[in-house]
Amino acid sequence: MTWPFENDTSAITKKLAKRNLKADKSRNILIIITIALATCLIMTTTLYFFASQRKSLNDAAGRYQAIINEVDNDTITKLVNDDRVQVGVSHLLGLVSYGDYKLTVRSMDETLMKLAKYPDLEGELPKSTNEIAITKAFLDRAGLSKSIGDTISLNLGDGEKDYTLCGILPVENSNYSVFVSQSYIENKISEPASSAYIRLNESDGWSKAAIQAELSTLCRELEIQPEQMQFSTYYFSLIEQRSSQYITVIAFISLIIALACTLVIYSLFYVSIARKTKEYGKLRTIGATGKQMKRIVFREGFHLSRIGIPIGILAGAIAGYVLVPQGWNTLMVFVIAAVTALFVYLCVMIAVIKPAKIAAHVTPIEAVRYMAGNNDVMSNSTKVLHRSLSAKNLAFLNFARNRKKTALTILALGVCGILLMASSAYFNSIDPLAMARRSFPYGEIRLELGDYGPQAHNSEQYSELQKSNLLTEDFRESILDIDGVEEIKEYQGTVLNVRMPTGDIEPIVSDAYTPSSQKLLEEYLIDGTADLQELINNNGIIIENGPQWKETFGWDAAIGDELLIEVGGQTLEVKVMGIVDTNIPYGGYDTLFIPLEMLSKIVPIENLNYQFIVDTDDSKWAAAKDEIQKIISPTSSLYVSTLNDWVEAYNEKLLNYRMPVYIFVMFIGVFGIINLLNTLITNILTRKRELGVLQAVGLSSKQLSKMLLIEGLFYTLGVLLLSISCGTLIGYLLCTVFSAMSIFGKVSYHFPTVEMFSYFILMLAIQMLFSYLAIRQIKKQSLVDQIRESS
Repeated sequence: MTWPFENDTSAITKKLAKRNLKADKSRNILIIITIALATCLIMTTTLYFFASQRKSLNDAAGRYQAIINEVDNDTITKLVNDDRVQVGVSHLLGLVSYGDYKLTVRSMDETLMKLAKYPDLEGELPKSTNEIAITKAFLDRAGLSKSIGDTISLNLGDGEKDYTLCGILPVENSNYSVFVSQSYIENKISEPASSAYIRLNESDGWSKAAIQAELSTLCRELEIQPEQMQFSTYYFSLIEQRSSQYITVIAFISLIIALACTLVIYSLFYVSIARKTKEYGKLRTIGATGKQMKRIVFREGFHLSRIGIPIGILAGAIAGYVLVPQGWNTLMVFVIAAVTALFVYLCVMIAVIKPAKIAAHVTPIEAVRYMAGNNDVMSNSTKVLHRSLSAKNLAFLNFARNRKKTALTILALGVCGILLMASSAYFNSIDPLAMARRSFPYGEIRLELGDYGPQAHNSEQYSELQKSNLLTEDFRESILDIDGVEEIKEYQGTVLNVRMPTGDIEPIVSDAYTPSSQKLLEEYLIDGTADLQELINNNGIIIENGPQWKETFGWDAAIGDELLIEVGGQTLEVKVMGIVDTNIPYGGYDTLFIPLEMLSKIVPIENLNYQFIVDTDDSKWAAAKDEIQKIISPTSSLYVSTLNDWVEAYNEKLLNYRMPVYIFVMFIGVFGIINLLNTLITNILTRKRELGVLQAVGLSSKQLSKMLLIEGLFYTLGVLLLSISCGTLIGYLLCTVFSAMSIFGKVSYHFPTVEMFSYFILMLAIQMLFSYLAIRQIKKQSLVDQIRESS
């Protein structure tokens, strides 16, 4: 506000701010880089999350919402003629083993191609019995170089035959499928039952509950049994909004970036203003007010933001598009850009508040207290008159000369070290082998009844499989005869259609609870009871305390909750009477335990085995797996996996988590390095006269080099101590908290030796490189010119 009796000096403060900017180009470049980098990181992060969410919604649009299994031709006709839905039809003929993977044989129509959102088919779908279409993933895996119209020899379960390749589906990601014609299916099965993939017309934007209610009503009208319909978990995971989770993550990341950015900008302005104390004192002498001094500093911040923020916005928008091009939306980008620009600008203004106050309080008399050509106030330690002027002592004197500036530099780099150490400590503490062992507590090879295991089937399909169960006692004995096989553990259970308290119906692999497993469940019980007889008397079940209940079904599982089990046209009301820890070393699927006596009443099947875990000699498991696959028929519904497969899968999953975190930490480290370079550059520029005098009285080039190297080493050691002390504490807390949450199972803290050693070497290399370049620059100038250098 300008008072009536005060002259308008805004033009003068603008000119002074611009001249300050011109006089301190190196600082300006560092600040612009810092602002641009912070803006880019926040913009990219925000765009990535919101574009990912938009991509999910785009991917859900037009996708099937439910599958109706085992439907006859009359029902298919009714569904196709119903204007409320789109219907795609498929029939799964079976799976054929090809080495250590399976080839899915099925039919598919054009509508299902669209509802499944497959990429455009090269060629066409098969029409005659001798035509097939195949996925590119299978061709690549089998090492086949085939084109449309070529003849291909395959065994689809009825011996090897020649087929004409009429189509190639360009999908990868282990999708090994062969598509046959409907006439081929009818030749194999007289009355084939199909699966109908359905989607409600004009249902984009509907809630999960509304879609499921409408589809359930449709099935009732067409007299389709509820257990025949299975809602698409994938579709509903796409449409469920996760904005609150995204905003929390974005806010956390933006806060860290803002703190790092604010700290660096504050430090850069603080050092700059300390250097210019004499200039500010002169301005005060000729009549400049404290308010005008503040305006000069704030205008500098504004001008630098005006350059850095647009650069960061542009770079962030480009990065966001490259990361998630399918989620791009122009309006969304403009809104995020505006919010990001305002947020970063506020951070810059907050960062310069303290430096502006320092500039406003400089007086002509106080300026005299500053050493000519130096930006540091004489500390108390310089009052000591007698000291050894060794390179080491000289380095320490300058390091400790301005403790505030030194602390800011160490803190800026320390933030990166702390984040690196805490995150790497947690990731290093996660053991993929131990995680895999949760599913393989008693062996190395797992045999499961079903195509890709029981979880790939609904209750009715799995009941049919178990009626002719391949996991028999004779099969068990044949495996025990294989060299290297030591023991086999059997798991009993089946797939049950479970209706949650929320109304969701989901096929869940349920284990038979027997006296042999009671001791283990009682040991890992965290709530309720595991008494087998009490469960039988009260229709009770035990569930695992896993996140899937809440995340997938929105159900906060608790003792006393009632569920409805539907299987084979029968229903049974059960009550949750026990909850066990998710880290229970049970093996199997350990999601839901139901007493065997109760299970046998609703699923009257003699052999309820659904899984064998084979324990082998550690050196012979690979050979044992090959022998097991030899005795399994290629067309049998048995799925083989190994401990090693699971370890590799967990390693890949951890890498997907680790890389984004490390990249983020690396960018935070750039802020610290910018601050370090500013400190070192400022030290050299403002101490040219001092270094010239020292050289004039006998300081050799070797001693000068040693002094600068040791001075840099003090910064590196300070960063290392801060990173180790705070990083160890935070890393240990992360391991404790996430271990309790069972995100990656129980973890034990491991010190990240490799990461911290690498970080220390990197900091040391930067120090040495800078010292080398600084010494070369000093040598180019004569001692007389250095001594004449004015601040």
